[in-house]
Amino acid sequence: MKRVFLLIIISVFFFGCGPQKMEPISDAPVQEISAPVPVQEQAPAMEISTETEGLVVYLSGDVSVNRGGEESFLDIGDSVMQSDLIETGDDGYCEIQLGEIAVVRMESNSILQLQALMTSDKGSRMAVDLKNGTVLCKVKKLLEEDSFQVKTNTVVCGVRGTQFSVSSDETIQDTLLAVKEGAVAVMPRSLDKVSELAVNEVTLVPIAAQIQKTSLVVGASEELAVKSDTFKETAELSKIVEAVLQKVEEKQKAQTALLNDGGDAEKENLAVLEADMQKEVDKLLVTLEKTPESIAPKLMEVQELSAKSQETLKSTDRMEIMALPVAAAGVDDVVLPALFKIQVLVTPSNALILQKGNVLGTGSFSKLYTDGTELKMEISLDGYKTQTLEMIVNEESSGKYSLTLEEIPAEPVEPVAVEPPTPVLTTAPVVETPIVAKAPVYSVEVRIEPADAAFSVNGNKGTGGRWSSEETEGAVLKVEASRNGFESASQQISVNATTGSVVIKLKPKPLEATASLGMGSPVGVLVEKGGMYLAADANGKLAAFNRSGKVLWQYKSANTPNANSSPVEHNGNVYFSGGTELVVLKSGTGAVVNTISLPEERSHIYGRRVVPFGDQLMMPTNDYIVLIDSSGKDVGSLPIGGGSSMSPALWSGKPVVADKKGSLLILDPSNGTVLSSVPTSAIQSVAQSPSIYEDKAVFSSRKGIVAAVNLKSGTVLWERELDRTIFADVLVTKEGCFLYTTKKEVFALSWKSGENLFAPLSNVTSMPGYDKGRLVFTEGSGTLKVMNAGNGSILKQYNLKDSFTAKPIVRDGIIVGVGKSGQFYRINTEGIVD
Repeated sequence: MKRVFLLIIISVFFFGCGPQKMEPISDAPVQEISAPVPVQEQAPAMEISTETEGLVVYLSGDVSVNRGGEESFLDIGDSVMQSDLIETGDDGYCEIQLGEIAVVRMESNSILQLQALMTSDKGSRMAVDLKNGTVLCKVKKLLEEDSFQVKTNTVVCGVRGTQFSVSSDETIQDTLLAVKEGAVAVMPRSLDKVSELAVNEVTLVPIAAQIQKTSLVVGASEELAVKSDTFKETAELSKIVEAVLQKVEEKQKAQTALLNDGGDAEKENLAVLEADMQKEVDKLLVTLEKTPESIAPKLMEVQELSAKSQETLKSTDRMEIMALPVAAAGVDDVVLPALFKIQVLVTPSNALILQKGNVLGTGSFSKLYTDGTELKMEISLDGYKTQTLEMIVNEESSGKYSLTLEEIPAEPVEPVAVEPPTPVLTTAPVVETPIVAKAPVYSVEVRIEPADAAFSVNGNKGTGGRWSSEETEGAVLKVEASRNGFESASQQISVNATTGSVVIKLKPKPLEATASLGMGSPVGVLVEKGGMYLAADANGKLAAFNRSGKVLWQYKSANTPNANSSPVEHNGNVYFSGGTELVVLKSGTGAVVNTISLPEERSHIYGRRVVPFGDQLMMPTNDYIVLIDSSGKDVGSLPIGGGSSMSPALWSGKPVVADKKGSLLILDPSNGTVLSSVPTSAIQSVAQSPSIYEDKAVFSSRKGIVAAVNLKSGTVLWERELDRTIFADVLVTKEGCFLYTTKKEVFALSWKSGENLFAPLSNVTSMPGYDKGRLVFTEGSGTLKVMNAGNGSILKQYNLKDSFTAKPIVRDGIIVGVGKSGQFYRINTEGIVD
């Protein structure tokens, strides 16, 4: 089969295409039986498009993807694409095949972004960005023009056919590279962009060659630890690199201008820029040649592969790069391999699914197999009968298997009859056999609280929070226990007559991290992008920080005072507008791209903001939606008849905004023609954007008249007058609509009628966060509350002794918020107990 892969989209008839919405899965019920024959739901062979970028080939536990700000659970056979942010949970594992070149395995608690997945006549280029956790990679031997990279905050690891693992801890910014086979070249992340641009920029080729020549190479059975400060002496080099990148960007703009105009002035300008760029390139090349330690510092010492790394790398033996059923255009005589999905669901959910002694999953797993693969799996759990599942993968055997293990009944102990000894008559002397004293045996019980914690005794996993055994005096038991939201515990028990029952209580740990961000009270909403968080305070100061509260960069804008404006992240830039200016910054560094003064008709004093629109952005003004490019420059406009004080939204690729008279407008994105106008009573909406849920839009007037509109039919569903001032976007969820007023109240309204779901909340210090049916907010007293979004019942509460002043981010039970004095908090709701 020809090499036609790298960008592939999956089309799975039975399982659906793409990730599913992050809601409780409601598969058709499968009858569970305790017989050794599992229930099966069949599935057809998969067909794969030539446009797929990546394919999920193995999955166990919870694995989610963030695509364009929308989160979903991944399933086996789903496609993933460039810019997707993938995260595995506590019990989550995932393997992703990239073309027919590489397969990447994500271990539990890992975050990975697919950064570059592309192919061209110049070869295939693949790169993944490891934000946190561990990935294992198996890469086939690449052609000269191909490349595969794993990036972390510190380094870039480039390979040419190997098996290796990379671990990155975002908390301390360290990286561990371990190589099983082949070789991996390591270079500082700061030089990555130069090497990337060298693919198409001939002037940079000598620099790329020097980097490759000087880079440290980690070979088979070796590992390398790179600390966060390994490249701390490269400040001068970073400045030169930044100057080179700026000149490249200026040259590319000049080339575009020359193509458009073709005048002598453009030619002369391009010639000057090319000369300037060459000077910067020569300067960087000299620096690299004189200071090779800037690429490979002496601090980087290659070590022999540790036992821990050897154990981790064993998983690569089971990883395979499969031939995929992708037909090349115009090729009809190629026999394509057939792929089938095998999914196993087991009750109890903590049963192990093993193959040749290797754990495939706990309670469930899914994997793609090639037609004809022979499988033999064992499903086992202490106290239950082990079951075996054997098959040859084909159309008949593919699909979902659901089975329930049979519990082993306790066997009754029969009393043993002892006959009296037969007397022996003898005159010979009796020789007594010496009795050797045996070590006493004692009953030992270990109980873990809470009972659902994971624990092991001498490496053997326990269940249900309880373990008991008969142990010889002097035996040593090592107990290790952990649970999400609690501190882990490790304890050694020396068995003696007084041991008896040992209770190990795990200590709740709701507050996982806290730090000062060095800013004032944040306003509006917090923003998350790729493991980085953004906030703006009341003085117009921006801060970027990671999930541990480490400040990545700060910027003081001219937008002060700032009552409600929040940053917007789009395609690697941060946009922040207010009463004075629009500032564009680089997401990764905070470097200024552009600052643009805002006249009165463009002012965003109430919190209006730019809205991503493809490769461009929509800049709301009083009479127009101005289209701007990535640098903030105007490139077009869409008129708004009647004017508007809102921020626009997007529905099916079309701008949606309400005019000052309360009519909700759907615009043609090409020319601003009004495609639909729905009159409502919600006049003079300010700052907020229409909030869209499925095909419904909700917005509020400045005075609190709330309108819900069916976008498809162009009809008003309901209106509700709250008599409150509202600037913030309406929070819309499947439960209802939630409005935050300037009186620090939250109104919860029904989708059906607009009536209250429950009584309004008072003394709420910011717009609530939301996650899986739960509202999260703080009160002025400093109490953090987790509430059922459907009925208003309090599920959990925690004395934070601080209050969020911007909408927090909540995902999978983890809360990221910032208090009124700029204090960062990361809170695990699992650790909040009564």
